[in-house]
Amino acid sequence: MPKTRGNSIDAEAVRAEMESILASPRFVNSRPLSLLLRFLVEHAVAGDPPPGEYAIALEVFGRPGSFVAQLDPVVRVQHRRLRAALEEYYEAKGSPRRVMLRASARGFGLAAVGRTRSGPVRRPWKTGKLLALAALLVLAAVVALWLHFRPPGSASRAAPLDVEARALRAKGTVPDVAESARLFEQAVAVDSGYAPAWSGLADVLLIPGSSGDMSRSEAIARAREAAAKAIRLDPRNGEAHAVMGYVQLFRDSNWAGAEPEFRQAIQFDPAAPRIHRMYAQALMSRGRFDEAIAQSRMAASLDPAGSPPATDLAEILSAAHRYDEAIAEARRLVQQTGGDASAHLALGIVLSAAHRYDEAIPELQSVLLTSRSTYAMARLGYVYGAKGDRVAATASLQSLDRAFAKIMSVDWSYRALVYAGLGDNQHAVDCLEQSLANQEGDINFIGVEPAYDGMRADPRFVALRKRIGLP
Repeated sequence: MPKTRGNSIDAEAVRAEMESILASPRFVNSRPLSLLLRFLVEHAVAGDPPPGEYAIALEVFGRPGSFVAQLDPVVRVQHRRLRAALEEYYEAKGSPRRVMLRASARGFGLAAVGRTRSGPVRRPWKTGKLLALAALLVLAAVVALWLHFRPPGSASRAAPLDVEARALRAKGTVPDVAESARLFEQAVAVDSGYAPAWSGLADVLLIPGSSGDMSRSEAIARAREAAAKAIRLDPRNGEAHAVMGYVQLFRDSNWAGAEPEFRQAIQFDPAAPRIHRMYAQALMSRGRFDEAIAQSRMAASLDPAGSPPATDLAEILSAAHRYDEAIAEARRLVQQTGGDASAHLALGIVLSAAHRYDEAIPELQSVLLTSRSTYAMARLGYVYGAKGDRVAATASLQSLDRAFAKIMSVDWSYRALVYAGLGDNQHAVDCLEQSLANQEGDINFIGVEPAYDGMRADPRFVALRKRIGLP
């Protein structure tokens, strides 16, 4: 294994530090970041000059030889993410490290910074003293730039809590997101001036099950307040702008106010997959399917593994009535995830949209074997009704009512799905009216939801869509 001369840090120390970083939650949950870090470390250890954008695109991200950087920003986006992730990692660690890895602020290189007995900081190049001296000067400039331009509040005592909360949120289970929300609340209590913790809190509160004893309306109101606080502290916080866009659309039915927020969010944080997915859902609700698909695919390119698996592309294709593509995408997710419940749910939904009810039923039933998802119950009830099994559909309605009684809350849009399957337009629209009154987010998708295709000409349904401003 190559080593540098004198007291400088050897390749073994650099690789050991890399493995520690790769084991941290941020990198475990992001394969692109892990691949990029490993590639850049090996380049630095070998003493090679920093790689170019084209080489990284081909060797790390699998782009074709026809790659054009101006059309595909994957390398720039992921390198910025890597730089931020490394900063967060060391701020969370706090204690001095034998060696620290920094992504260059200019170009696409990586620097190894370390402390030795004699004090000098060196970078492991295989060239002569003159080049080594030049490299040290460049490194000093990079470190100085990082110290000068790092995000406001990045050294906050809230930073470790913020990192831990984000790792839990990424897991996606109800207990994990609930604990994530608790940690974010703790972070803003520790430092009320730390914008990332406020935006993280706002974002996690959008996820059902994250808010403990709060109702969904209370949780969304709290999310709006937290996002506004984050924007006051840092007007360029993309995550907070995305939350404001979500709330304006799915709670206020205000597309004119929501779209600029989503666009700003992407402008300020183009590397965040969740922001692209939120915008994709918003575009789908307006029937802008090609744009929604593009945003969904951009999110997938930024985070190919997805945790939890992203079902948005299958849902968008289904809403666009591109059923063969939707089914193929959902089946791919089932295979990729080893049968994750959310992937089976997506497959059941798109199969039912394509009127393949006998295939949809076992997919939805498999979800209910591992959870008591009221959404899966509603979707199964819709399929039974659409298939003509009124007894099973009615039983699904009863199961929903029992589940709602336990949590002392009713999701009216779920009941509307079952009535739509039964062909009972009157009760379906009654439920949708209640859904709108309760500010349920799903009401914004009725304009493109295939389950309501049989109700498109119903005068009350048409009037309801017009009130919300839906296509």
